[in-house]
Amino acid sequence: MSSGNIDKINLELLFEYASSLPTSPRIFARLDQLVRNEDTALDYISSLVKMDPGLSAQILRVTNSAYYGGSIKVNEIGTAISRIGFNELRSILSMVVARECFYQAVPAYGLTATEFADASIDVAIISETIAKRVGYGANAPYIAGLLHQIGKLAINLYLERLEQMTDLSAIAGDRPLIEVEQELLGMSHYRVGAELLDHWQFEPNVWQPIKNQNSPLHAQSQPNATSILSLAIWLAQQLSGFDADSTHPDHIKRALKELGIDALDLPPLLDDSRFEINDRKNMLAMLL
Repeated sequence: MSSGNIDKINLELLFEYASSLPTSPRIFARLDQLVRNEDTALDYISSLVKMDPGLSAQILRVTNSAYYGGSIKVNEIGTAISRIGFNELRSILSMVVARECFYQAVPAYGLTATEFADASIDVAIISETIAKRVGYGANAPYIAGLLHQIGKLAINLYLERLEQMTDLSAIAGDRPLIEVEQELLGMSHYRVGAELLDHWQFEPNVWQPIKNQNSPLHAQSQPNATSILSLAIWLAQQLSGFDADSTHPDHIKRALKELGIDALDLPPLLDDSRFEINDRKNMLAMLL
């Protein structure tokens, strides 16, 4: 279809459509907070998991997998969580939600399901790795990394519902994607993602970095968290081949300065990230 037929984004309508995204990230974020609190009742966690049928099914499937050696199959969420324990629940939730929520094609950006999911998971794990390296809490960076493309997912669903689907990346060509988004939609996927997560009552240390993910220089608040996300996105792009002698983009220089990371530390940081990504994905393959 012609790009001239695309309407500017109505945020209220986008919020309404986004409520039907599979395995809402809101549930994951709330669960993550709960499982970190030792005083949280198991019944409460179970009730929250049960709010999403797809998530419930995946948790039961994982719990009954050979990885956990369950000789007796369980069919009740509370029993399943009791079997694996709180310490394992968070890592399982993060992988299951990532796979369930982000493994889908995003034709509005010319992305296959594998490309979209891999980018989301890679950036999440690299964000966590960077945060640990610089002594920053790893929870919020992981979630911000996982959700850094949520704006694309929401825009894709929005255009699909309005029957205005088009490939924005193809229209952009060599132009910056966010320029085309601003021109056609009235806002970038960065802003859409931030507005959506703020609407869902995520903490500012998650949605503000997403809003400024490609420009830590303009992050008036959450500069460390924004720098972690910016660096993680860039490192994810270097996974297939890193040139240590190349000139770093200005926003990466800014992120490195903000985080106190020397450019010479990037190769070992990238190696650590590759190891973590491979380790998590191998675990996911065994679980599912």
